[in-house]
Parts: sequence; structure tokens; C-alpha cells
Amino acid sequence: MGSNTASHRSLVSALDQWLLNAIARTPTEGLTNRIRWRVLLRLRRLRLRFSDPEVEFRLCGKMLRLPLSHELPVYKRSLPQYSLNLGRIASHVAHKYADLTMIDIGANVGDSASNVRASCDIPLLCIEGEQRFFRYLAANAEALGDVELEPALIGAAGDNAAGIEIQRGTARVVLGSESIPQMPMRTLSEVLQSHPRFSNAKLWKIDAEGFDCKIIACESKLIARVRPVIFFEYQPLLSQQAGYESFRVFSNLVSMGYRTLMVYEAVGHYLLSFDVREVELLEDIHHYYGTTLGGYCDLVAFHAEDTDIAEAARAGELRTGQLGRLK
Repeated sequence: MGSNTASHRSLVSALDQWLLNAIARTPTEGLTNRIRWRVLLRLRRLRLRFSDPEVEFRLCGKMLRLPLSHELPVYKRSLPQYSLNLGRIASHVAHKYADLTMIDIGANVGDSASNVRASCDIPLLCIEGEQRFFRYLAANAEALGDVELEPALIGAAGDNAAGIEIQRGTARVVLGSESIPQMPMRTLSEVLQSHPRFSNAKLWKIDAEGFDCKIIACESKLIARVRPVIFFEYQPLLSQQAGYESFRVFSNLVSMGYRTLMVYEAVGHYLLSFDVREVELLEDIHHYYGTTLGGYCDLVAFHAEDTDIAEAARAGELRTGQLGRLK
């Protein structure tokens, strides 16, 4: 009986992996492939009614473990350049700072770390508060190399407890929700007390589902001292739900000596660069991405002392041709 049970589990696992591989590898062009794609997604939905099994997905040369429900393989199938911009930014920062370390807030299962690792070999502090994602992150850490892990929800001082909603491979923090089990939140400065190697990290990535700008405001003293390159999501409506008016982050950055912003579409395509003191451009971006819940872009903020990195990164994006367009 035990042997039959093990064989059955092995077969089911192999079928789960086949389904993930088929989803990731189906070409985007052609009627037959579009029909195949829809059928595969329906099969996945049917499978997920029973359980959400672990599968493996190769990203930037690293084999990552993740749940079948995770949307990363779906995004990468349609958008091969999705999230690769972070790795390109990291390589430019590493070129200037030989002792570069990086903080990854909202590390998920380790996909951002994998993108960075493909571009440069730097120590990473990966912080993830959702328990299941953190277990996958811990399982993937060995393949990622020099990584320190911290299971924490990062917020601002005074954000005492939060619930987590899981949807489409992301974890969104919800303050004051009585229907969701509450977890304590910590500030980045508190977490760094346990990870002193990263107290002077010159590259931060923040993917905190609306808490990004609030975290930057909370850590203004640390940022003013370290002056890191900050790669963060700009989601005005989610930021408002987190209790912070996102537009204020730009004056905060200016007051700390930041001068250049690079703007990317959510899928990783480069849009433009400009001086963070150009208020009218900021207002246009805020209006465009603040009209629908879930609308967001990625911003990269460079301190005045890193204008050279910003210029090199912009030139690199223009050379690669990964330019976006507003739709």
C-alpha cells in the first residue's frame, strides 16, 4: 500500500510539473497556441481546486520552487522582459560600488533575488512577511547564493499589526482588517539590527504593495545617511489605503538630496528619466497611475552623488531598446 501511495504521489507531482512547464513554454503566437494556452489555464484552475502543489520554475538560470498558483511563469511567458530591469539597475550600481550589498523588501519566493544574481554577485538581505512565500524563499536561498533571510512585514513606525491577502502570487498587507489574522509589523531599521552587514546597503528594492512610499518616509534618517539607490513601486491608491499620501514621497526624496527618477512600466519597460524636482511631470505620473486600483509603475531614485549611475542606467536602457509606451 505504501509503495502504491508513493507512486501515486510521484505521478501527480510529475503531472503538476508538466502542467507548469506547458504553461510557461507555450508560444504566444498562432491560433493553435492561443487555444492550447486557454486549455492549460483551465486545467490549472481545476487543479488548484484540490490543492496548490509545489513546482519548479527556471528563472535567470536558477531553479526556483514556487506554488502552482504563482503567476510568475504566466507573466514571463507573455512578457519575457518582466522584472529584468532590477537586475540591470543592480549591475550599474555594482559597477560603481565594489562592496555593494542590497536589501530586498517583499522578496516573495526569491524571484527578484534571482534577477539580481544573474547580473551581479552581491550579498542580499531578503525580507518577506507572508509565511508561505517565506518558506519557498528559504528553500530557494541555497541556489541564490550569499543571502540572509528575515521573516518580517515591513511598515512604518506605528503600524502595529496587519493582515495579509494573497492574490495572483503577491501578498498585500491590510491594516485594521478584523477578518484576516493579524501579524506584527516592523520597521526596516529594526530588522537591520539583526543584519548589520546591510546597514549601509547602497541598493534597496521595495515591493510592499502600497507601503513603499510610507517605508521611504519612515526611514528618512537612514536614507539620508546611506543615500541608497531605491527601486520601488509607485501605487497611489494602495498607498492611500496604507495611510500615506504617495505624492509626498517626492518632496521627501528631494529633501534628502535625491535628484534623478527613472520610470518603468509595471512590466519592466523603460519610460523616461527626469529631475525629481520637475513637479508637473510628477503630477502627470501620479494622475496616470492613480486613476485605477492596482495601477502602478516602478520608480528608481538616485541621489545627487549617483547621477553618474543614473546616466549610465538611462543610456543602457536606450541601447537595449526596452522602451515602454503608455497604453
